[in-house]
Amino acid sequence: MKLRATAFVLALVVAGSVADAGDARRSDNRKKPVLFVHGFELDGDADCASNWNPMKRKFRRWGHEGRFWTIAYYSGDTNCTHWLGHHGRHSRHFGHGGRAHGNNTNLRHLGYHLAWTIWNHYSRRGKRVDVVAHSMGGLIIRYALAQTQRNHKRFPPYLLVEDVVTMGTPHGGARWFTIFCGFTQCRQMRMGSDFLVWLETEGWEPDGRGGTDWSTFGSTDDNIVPADRAAGTARDRSPIHHYIGSCHKVWYRGSANIGHSDFKTKSSKRITADVYRFNCQSGGWVKDDTSHWPVRRADLAVTFGNR
Repeated sequence: MKLRATAFVLALVVAGSVADAGDARRSDNRKKPVLFVHGFELDGDADCASNWNPMKRKFRRWGHEGRFWTIAYYSGDTNCTHWLGHHGRHSRHFGHGGRAHGNNTNLRHLGYHLAWTIWNHYSRRGKRVDVVAHSMGGLIIRYALAQTQRNHKRFPPYLLVEDVVTMGTPHGGARWFTIFCGFTQCRQMRMGSDFLVWLETEGWEPDGRGGTDWSTFGSTDDNIVPADRAAGTARDRSPIHHYIGSCHKVWYRGSANIGHSDFKTKSSKRITADVYRFNCQSGGWVKDDTSHWPVRRADLAVTFGNR
């Protein structure tokens, strides 16, 4: 009986090791669910359809089979598939009274809700997801992953997020408009804010279980978030990463004409965009006049670990 018990325990240990190894293997396919997280809205009312439908249609055309989720976090959001306020408690982690969210809702609190949304629907069931985030949405998923990885007691045990793409996200701060905007979220997006400094020190390149591959896009023509602060590098594209340790950084040059909202709509499959690219595997920045446009690059980034 002792031998049988010992064998049973060993079998459980081996099975657990196999499961952990499975978590670490990339899928490199278009079968995973993709969560789309929108950015800041001055009136606290984002339309997920107008934000994401063009990109979702292209993703489907290019072979994505998984479910698409568009995340609502403002109480006034419309045409979204899921409200993250259903997960976690509104009173916890920089929380508030009632159930409403607006521009004064702390980004830390939204990250807490997003973490529990991903956990309840996917991670606790062993399912990996990818995340595509625009503007402020990239800060929300970054914080969610960072606090989960740090084993914060208010956050889930782990998250299975294989890829994150952020487009025009103010990892290093947004432009001047945040100085004149008094909302909590504007203050948190100011360069040098306590929130952004915390992300640099505690959420440099946060990983879900098995690892998370980060891609960050910026553009010279973005009049909301400077290219260097969105891509996560110095203005002179120094090899030293200044704002986020993303493994794949793309800086669309002025000739590409990518404005803040264009990241979600410029979807040509032609390989003709003018960019600077950084890949941590090869190291260093390269100038590339034959690169992918943002929607196509986002598709490739959530599909393949080497993009």
